[in-house]
Amino acid sequence: MNLEKTGPTRQKVLVVEDHEETRRLILATLKLRDFDTETAIDAVSGFVKFNSFKPDLVLLDIMMPGVGDGLDLCRQIREKVGDAVKIAFVTAKGENSDLVEGRRANADAYITKPFSPIKFLENVDWLLV
Repeated sequence: MNLEKTGPTRQKVLVVEDHEETRRLILATLKLRDFDTETAIDAVSGFVKFNSFKPDLVLLDIMMPGVGDGLDLCRQIREKVGDAVKIAFVTAKGENSDLVEGRRANADAYITKPFSPIKFLENVDWLLV
């Protein structure tokens, strides 16, 4: 008799966020849906994790330390896999010009901080349908 658990695999979400408190809040919120998660704190480590983890969704901050930012990472991911992965910015930058930049980088969604955990999960669910 085969006792292995069968059924759908957990969806993978990569969170690229440099602020520890925000990263913890995002992870705690995602835990409510039992997502398989990985984290990175900058664009360079985010791209490395993206390549090894193969996420279904990438949640990016725009402003990050080091070389590159979330916009750059979004463009890199799009160049590599096209639209095969959903990408959302989770950022405090909420001006119209910021939204335009996010669209130009080909993000699928733009979530502004601070956010309601319920609304955040609604956005994540919508992206992963």
